[in-house]
Amino acid sequence: MNFGLSRLPRSAFRPASRFALWLAGALVLLFLASCATRSDAYQSVDSHVEAGAYAEGAAAIAQAQESHKPLYPAKNAVMLFLDKGMLDHYAENYEASATGLEEAERLITEAYTKSVTQEIGTFVLNDNTREYAGEDYEDIYLNVFNALNYYNRGDVEEALVEVRKINEKLQALTVKYAASIDKAKQYADENGGYSGADEEKFTFTDSALARYLAALFWRGTGHSDDARIDLDALAEAYRLAPQVYDNPLPSSVQDEYQTPKGEARLNLLAFTGLSPLKEEEVLYIPLPFPFPNNTTKIALPVMSFRPTQAVHVEAVIDGTERLTLELVEDMGKVMEETFKARRTLIYVKTVVRTIVKTATAAIAQAAVTEENDVGWGLLTGLAGRLFTEGTESADTRSARYFPRYAFVGGVNLPPGEHTVTLNFYAGGNIIMTVPKTVNLRENRLNLVEAVCLQ
Repeated sequence: MNFGLSRLPRSAFRPASRFALWLAGALVLLFLASCATRSDAYQSVDSHVEAGAYAEGAAAIAQAQESHKPLYPAKNAVMLFLDKGMLDHYAENYEASATGLEEAERLITEAYTKSVTQEIGTFVLNDNTREYAGEDYEDIYLNVFNALNYYNRGDVEEALVEVRKINEKLQALTVKYAASIDKAKQYADENGGYSGADEEKFTFTDSALARYLAALFWRGTGHSDDARIDLDALAEAYRLAPQVYDNPLPSSVQDEYQTPKGEARLNLLAFTGLSPLKEEEVLYIPLPFPFPNNTTKIALPVMSFRPTQAVHVEAVIDGTERLTLELVEDMGKVMEETFKARRTLIYVKTVVRTIVKTATAAIAQAAVTEENDVGWGLLTGLAGRLFTEGTESADTRSARYFPRYAFVGGVNLPPGEHTVTLNFYAGGNIIMTVPKTVNLRENRLNLVEAVCLQ
């Protein structure tokens, strides 16, 4: 990383008294500590999720919200609706899931609109102090599962509306944060100057999973030409984003273009693992100020991948025919890629904010040293450093129950009732079995979905 800044003039800030500086730091630290949610607070919900008891997990969230200290504080409402909405979906409570995911989408849009006008406020403390606005990948993938909610409720037209939103949102990411980044850099220039790492270029604009679902929904409504367009776009998505799609295109995709007359197409969709979470990465950077403010801490969120056991999915049809499902999208890689769109803004804001606070402490130290002595000045500088570091923490909030991988498969069968058993493997061992019964209809979408979040 390359940091460059000019020394800030003393007139740029009014030095605070030692007492006020200490008090402000203590109050902020207490505030941040009271707002933090420990990861072990989710233990009850996580245990249900691991066991595949998704309805019980959703109920555990609802119960935890009724306690005197809710699992999700009001400013984390987006996380609440995403987490419960996803568990309701896995539990096949599709109406409740749709209600939760649509509320999460509304709050994400509302929070982003607020942030455009309130962005400078986060230069004072950090992003943890405001409402969680959701990550872009959460805003994208909620539409995947809401589309499936609509399909399972018999409304394929609305399912299509949901999947069309996905690529629209992805395409908008190329310019979504440009104005905020420019505003952050302008703020930096007005407060001493800053030059940091080059901006990460975001070029991912098409989801293969979204294209796959769109093709199925189009075909299910009799629009074969539109289905063909999305299947072609699916293959193109693989070609344009090899950093995300380093797996082969699923072989079953080629068979989706046409189903033989007199047969019905069975499509299988399986989700495995858990999505990555964000964790804090702490770095220290040198600054041209007297000790102890000659270095400062910056805390940045980075993606941390959780281990996945279920990396192989097999379908057994009518007890005899076996079909291996193939990876269509590593959702974790998509999440990591889409996070780039906002990471430059986070990086610039974090560095500017810490430099400004450190400069304030250095100016206060110089003023106290001049008015009193070196000892008192050093204590003031130390208080300033403690304040700066104590108020710097990365925003690691994120939804917990999106899956990591999406697998697909398809087979042509005679119309009528069939049994389908989806086996999820860890190594050579089956860790979860999901039985399904489906009545296949000709010229219709027959989609079976299963999930194993291990």
